[in-house]
Amino acid sequence: MKKSIVELFTDEINTKVELPSSWALMEQLLYEGGWKVLSLSEIWKLNTSLPDEYQIKKDKEMSEFLKCFHDNGLLLNFGEADLREHVILDIQWFANAFSKIIADENHINKDCKRKLIKEWKSFNKTGELKDKVINALWKDEPSYLKHKSEIMPYMEKLQMLVPLNAYEAVSEGGMSWYVPCMNKKQFKADFCEDKWECSSIFCYRFSSFAMFVFYRLVAYCISSLRWSVAKDEDNEGSPCLYQTGAVFDHNEHTVVVGICNDDIQLQVLRIKPLTVEKGVSNEIGVSIDKAIKKLTETFIDTKIFHRGYKCQNIICNEKDLSFTLSSELSEIKAEETQCKCQLREKHVINVQRTQGFWEKRESSDSSTPVASGQNLEGRSRFAKLGMATNDVLNKACRDVLESEIPASDIEKEVNLLSNKKRNNMKLYTHQEDLLKKAKNSGYEEFDISLTYKCIRNICSTIPKPTKGKWGYDTMPAAGEVTVGDDIERIRLIRNELTAHVSSASIPQKEFNDTWSMMSDICRRLETFTGKKYLDDLNYIEKLTLRREDENAIIEKVKLQEILEKMKSNVLEFEKILKPNVGATN
Repeated sequence: MKKSIVELFTDEINTKVELPSSWALMEQLLYEGGWKVLSLSEIWKLNTSLPDEYQIKKDKEMSEFLKCFHDNGLLLNFGEADLREHVILDIQWFANAFSKIIADENHINKDCKRKLIKEWKSFNKTGELKDKVINALWKDEPSYLKHKSEIMPYMEKLQMLVPLNAYEAVSEGGMSWYVPCMNKKQFKADFCEDKWECSSIFCYRFSSFAMFVFYRLVAYCISSLRWSVAKDEDNEGSPCLYQTGAVFDHNEHTVVVGICNDDIQLQVLRIKPLTVEKGVSNEIGVSIDKAIKKLTETFIDTKIFHRGYKCQNIICNEKDLSFTLSSELSEIKAEETQCKCQLREKHVINVQRTQGFWEKRESSDSSTPVASGQNLEGRSRFAKLGMATNDVLNKACRDVLESEIPASDIEKEVNLLSNKKRNNMKLYTHQEDLLKKAKNSGYEEFDISLTYKCIRNICSTIPKPTKGKWGYDTMPAAGEVTVGDDIERIRLIRNELTAHVSSASIPQKEFNDTWSMMSDICRRLETFTGKKYLDDLNYIEKLTLRREDENAIIEKVKLQEILEKMKSNVLEFEKILKPNVGATN
């Protein structure tokens, strides 16, 4: 029998918790109805069936109610735009839906065995799941098919599976997903061949749950980091996804994520004569570190893994049992040190090389370059993108906003918003100040973040994104060219730029693609606003920047990233410092 929130609190902390009466009554309504999934609007409708004095009155309180129940494992509801509109009430039912997907051949239904056994066997080997196979596996359970559109995004959010072709033209076979725990393809770590230039191997040694984290990490790399899965040209271009490894293409480098025993390992490679750029490997390492922290944040044991290095250069080598803690390596000041591994042949490891790919290390050795000539060019490209984003694209955004709302009216328009929309804007204190100043100084000081919030939440005549919603994490497709689509592109270009802050370098291909996209945006927005942007963009492209100019632009981009993180931290502190709902006795 499902426990109530009060019973859970009483069991876990041995005290009684006083909750609003409206919450208890709403809980009773939700679970007595026997619903599997309800939309937010349906929950609000149920709320109106309660006596007026026991109804939840505000959007904020409803959000707190759902979050409280979600945090305590009584329902599923996330705050993202694609997920918050539906609530999964029966978590066991949801778990059973996934169990049916990953069942062995003896436990799949007759319809799937009879009609799609070939497709199912392919899925059982590779983890690549076709839409029609899901439909067959769920055919005996009408409730799963009825709520499929709500179930799948939640499974994606929890990294149980990840769409493989969500951002491509969907084939005749429909959508397909990758389910990491079903992949049985063997991973051959042959990346040590002479043709490859390799980084050292960074390693996360887990005390438990290593494979569980690895499965979710691979899904995270595809869905959240948007890394492209490499293709196996020797095997008809099939995705390089394996039972114990995954290979990605990212920033003109090859990234290998693997697992061996209890170690999740990471290595970056390039085909010779190209070398692995340390700025890129550092950025990759930061991304993986953030991902693993996120994927383990709910674990009770906060020391479930340790960071370190392997002494050999073959990833997922069963014979390599070595592991040197990152903290120990950081304390070694010499360039080389005797390795403590158990191999028969004594050998040394190059501390500078091993650690240099993943961590910044102070060194008096001038022979170890801080940046190669290629990185210097990448640095210049980064600076030009920063200049174009902050000056040209930002100006275009402000002009779009001004086309509907004069700067003198913006504060009044924001104040007229409903509490729900105002809360959704998440304005920081300095942004509130800029809104007040706009009456006299105009939009000149508005950055992309504030301008985007105003366009998204206030402007009604500006054409929306083609998908109908703001805030998607993926770049609009080539044929999506409304003004709203271009505003989304500008926001995402800025976000991508700050993602390169740690290396302050942009590969040539990525620069060319982004610059071409910027030119198209400017051309379309010139038509909409009647103002000129392309001339300024072309001027920046032809500029030869001095080193001090590059430094100033890069520092400005870095400062913006630091401020964004500080703002995010302030919001988190505000949540922590808020008084808890109810009181403990």
